[in-house]
Order: sequence, then structure tokens, then C-alpha cells
Amino acid sequence: MIGFPSLQLVHESKIADLLPDGTFGVNCEASGVLAKDGMYFVVFDNQTSVARLSQDLIPNDTNGLSETARGNDGYEGIAYNPDKKRYYLLVESREQEGGQYRAEILEYDDTLSYVKSRPVDFEFESKNKGFEAVCHVRRDNQDYLLALCEGNKCRGGRKGRKPGGGRVQLFEKNKKRWSHVGRIKLPKSVLFQDYSGMAIDDHRVAIVSQENSMLWIGVFEEAGWSWRDVGETYQFPRTTEGQISYGNVEGVAWLTPSRFVTVSDRRKKDHPERFADKDQSIHVFDLPT
Repeated sequence: MIGFPSLQLVHESKIADLLPDGTFGVNCEASGVLAKDGMYFVVFDNQTSVARLSQDLIPNDTNGLSETARGNDGYEGIAYNPDKKRYYLLVESREQEGGQYRAEILEYDDTLSYVKSRPVDFEFESKNKGFEAVCHVRRDNQDYLLALCEGNKCRGGRKGRKPGGGRVQLFEKNKKRWSHVGRIKLPKSVLFQDYSGMAIDDHRVAIVSQENSMLWIGVFEEAGWSWRDVGETYQFPRTTEGQISYGNVEGVAWLTPSRFVTVSDRRKKDHPERFADKDQSIHVFDLPT
């Protein structure tokens, strides 16, 4: 995939460098990010703490960690409901009776104290190929979650890596669960091998791919959940030789109509060594002018 405009780096930092000494382990496997009240809230798939980082990305006393003891292995995404003042933390998938896997949403209040959990009414084939991100939307006094599948057509393995089948599942909040009420297909022109982060700003949707190191922006039609057009695709900055540098991008959040923040997971053992320069980090980018 070549010929796409490149995003413009504004600022970036290793997450561990922004936290007080001794408050974090060796690995910062970031998986999702939320921008709120001048802070970035970052979740990790290898632990249950939520990091709070000032948006200037400078180490200071306001940065720190909040433990959310109800989690197990960590989270894949974070969203916020401003009407109910609730954080939603996404557990990718948990095994159910019968061997299927379902995601779970843990709710926390503004102090990041646990409130309750609700299962997500959607089954996956395996534990490690579930939802990668969630976004909250409120329409007509009803709360919805949009959940991004990691694999194409919400599949794992080789089928999930076949481009052109991006899927966002739509859920409505009920008393005991998030009930599945619809499916949103990404345009077939979005040729990503995987999907690792999503953010919504009004009707604009940003989706990132870790494997392709790219970002897609689409716009919802005003009256529904369909796309206005095929959207726009951008690539994260490459090396001078045109190789991928940002090979572990997971979460994304809008800051302005032309600026957003992303976080990066830990470099996998089979990834190029150069990916380590940008992994376990937080990055701010502008859309090209």
C-alpha cells in the first residue's frame, strides 16, 4: 500500500518516561487512549492500571496510575460516557460456557472506582481475536457502544487477515448487558490486514491498523450508521527507505479536527528491531496540510 499522504508527528514520548519512578513495571503494553480534561488516560493489555498523563507529555506530579482491581489481564480499549460520568473499559474476550468467548465492559465512575460490569452480546472463536476498541455514542437518549473487530469480518487466522472486511459492531445498553443491534461494514476500499484502534468525534471516525501502520478517517451520515463516502487513508511516517516505523500502533483519540493522539504496544519478538524505537509510547500527530 503506497502513495498515501503521511501523518505529521507533533510530539511523542515513551510512556514509562512520563510516570514517577517505580510506579510501573518493565513493559508498557499500551492498547487504548482517551483524551479528557487535559489528560490522556491510557489502558494496557498486560495489566489493569490506567495511566493518567498530562497532555503536554512532560513528566510532572499529575501523572500517575490508578489501579482497577476488577480487571484480570488488562484492557483493549477505553471510552467515556459524559452524561452518566462513566468510564467504559473493554476486556477483549472471556471464555463462556460452551467454549465461546465474549467481551465484557467494566464501568468505573469519575474517580475510577468500580461500578458494575456488563457482558457484550457477541461471540468470538478465540480469546485473542476479539474487539480492539470501543467508542460511546448517545443518540435519542439511548447509549450505544461501537466495538471494532480486530480481524476482517470479525474472524481470526488467515481469514481475518484478508483485507476489505472491516467490521464495527453496534450495541445498545440494557440493564444487564450490551445487546447487539447492528453491524457497520467499513468500505471495501479500506484494505487493512487488521484493526487496532478507533475514535469518534461527532460524525468523524478514525480507525488505525497496526499491521499496515495506517489510519483511515470516515464520516457517518447524519441520520444513521452508514458512511458518507469511502473516506481518506493516511500512513504513519516511514523510514527514509520507506519502511514502517510505527509498527505497534493500537489506540487513537481525537484532539482537534486535524490532530489526534495514539499509543503503541510493545514490539513483538518477530517484529523488526527498529519498531522498538516507537513502541510502548504515546504519539501526537497532525493530518497533512
